[in-house]
Amino acid sequence: LKKLKKAREERNKKMIEKLNSLGIEITMEELKEIAEGEIGRPHIANLLVKKGVVKSFEEAFEKYLKKGAVAYVPKAFLLPEEAIKLIREAKGIPVLAHPITLKLNYFELKTYIKNLKDLGLMGIEAYYTEHSPEFTRFLLDCAKELGLLITGGSDFHGKNKPDIKLGKGFGNLNIPFKYYQELKNALEKMR
Repeated sequence: LKKLKKAREERNKKMIEKLNSLGIEITMEELKEIAEGEIGRPHIANLLVKKGVVKSFEEAFEKYLKKGAVAYVPKAFLLPEEAIKLIREAKGIPVLAHPITLKLNYFELKTYIKNLKDLGLMGIEAYYTEHSPEFTRFLLDCAKELGLLITGGSDFHGKNKPDIKLGKGFGNLNIPFKYYQELKNALEKMR
């Protein structure tokens, strides 16, 4: 986590430098004033809106911060096997979150999940704000077939995603309580 935190700080610094080189004056101090914790691209986007550089959060990403945009800096990642190993060593439960963002077809995704399970993956986020009912069903079936735990999340990010409600997503997210119990039981067995 320390390694990733340091990489995130360096990424933020590089994005600020890129924006400054474009004549857009923002500082880390300004970002710290508006952030409620760790600083990331959403905070930079909000500052760009606040300073009148762009008209909207979406425009900030489109013009400056999305992958391929002029101020974008790639994010540091752990390889899945590294993350799984670290989480297991810490007596945690490694889960594949936001599987929809992988943009794989069902066959490719099932193969990917199976490969991660072979590396020690223990769960999958089947319930997620942006999943269709069909995709959720597919993930529930994969989890059952592969013996994986099931999790869910609303992807709540406070003011940065105001349409998403904590624990409810867009209002249609309903994660059965039994999955919480199963996660809790699995954690207790690991300790």
